[in-house]
Amino acid sequence: MATFKPTIFKDRQREDKTWNVTIRFTHDRKTRYLSTTMYVTKKDLTASLKIKNQQILDRCDMLIREYRKKIDGLFLEVNDMDIDSIIEVMKSDKGNKSEIDFVEFSHKWFDKHSELKGLKNYRSALNSFCLFMGRSIIYCSEITAKTMKSYEEFLSGKERAKSLYISKIVKLFNEAREYYNDEENDIIRIKNSLSKYKPPKMNVAEKRALTVDDIRRIFALPYSGIKVKGKQCRRDLALDCFKLSFCLMGMNSADLYNATDYDGEYITYCRTKTKDRRNDHAKMVVRVHPMIKELVDKYKGEERVFNFHERFSSMADLNRSINIGLKEIGKELGIENIQFYSARHSMATIAINDVRIDKWTVNEMLCHTDLSMKVTDLYIKKDFTPINEANFRLLEYMFSCEKK
Repeated sequence: MATFKPTIFKDRQREDKTWNVTIRFTHDRKTRYLSTTMYVTKKDLTASLKIKNQQILDRCDMLIREYRKKIDGLFLEVNDMDIDSIIEVMKSDKGNKSEIDFVEFSHKWFDKHSELKGLKNYRSALNSFCLFMGRSIIYCSEITAKTMKSYEEFLSGKERAKSLYISKIVKLFNEAREYYNDEENDIIRIKNSLSKYKPPKMNVAEKRALTVDDIRRIFALPYSGIKVKGKQCRRDLALDCFKLSFCLMGMNSADLYNATDYDGEYITYCRTKTKDRRNDHAKMVVRVHPMIKELVDKYKGEERVFNFHERFSSMADLNRSINIGLKEIGKELGIENIQFYSARHSMATIAINDVRIDKWTVNEMLCHTDLSMKVTDLYIKKDFTPINEANFRLLEYMFSCEKK
């Protein structure tokens, strides 16, 4: 197997106190060194004279990527080529330029979607996939259903990672196909497809949904009244946001942060997570129940429904603060693994299992898409009355103790 590693020769320090960076290339138990135009000083090295300057390492990684691209088409696993012949190919302008680097494309996609919520999960998934493949250069042609099945085995025992990371890799691969292929003009640069591959799914509801009693205990908690730099502490903020989410049909932190339309009775917003993927822009109209009217007014914003954007620079910062506060609440009440999404999952679970609201209505309350109704929805004007009536039934059951 051909390997590359940036290194220096300890005994070849130049008169100007620098060392030339070389790329050590090993193949078939033989080693050669490829010089570069990069130089390092002592401050760029560890005590054992290993390169630690990240900029230098990044440049070396880019150079190694180019070398790998050039030799990829040589099929060294089966072709008997001596190391010097391989180096001639790497130094020449020849090489495999038709292959698409999946990792390189992914990083460019990250840059174009820097505001995407959950981008951190995409980066973690890509790092995990590179660890699985054993390298930082992965070609799109290598990503097949068989590869993904092997990746599943690699993540065995990590059910959350298996569900999350694999779905992200599949998403990135499909984005690459969409970008490089033009079927109308018969331009197919990525021939393989994952259309028949089904990523594993995880039943997150069992972990996130709380009981009726747990929700009531959370709502009954008094405020601590603690102020941090003159502002409400995270624990009290988390308590209020949890209440808002549960009572507003599972409204998540991104929409609490972004919503702009409130007429004093109804909050209208397009769900941030899915608005760009749906023809109806994931529109939601939520009637504010009288029991939380005061809470909604407490956080009234000047330009948006809530003032969270005035305190936090991004919705990710808001979400992080809420979850930190919820950990404190969880310790107080003895509730393990309480998360902000627990409000949304609990709302749906209790609505179906305890209040006996039908699953179709709860699906609408969550603003999910039912594929079987996709065409029908094109013909029908949306009526938000049924889901708001269902939500009021849920809140009356929870907090008026009128169990019907």
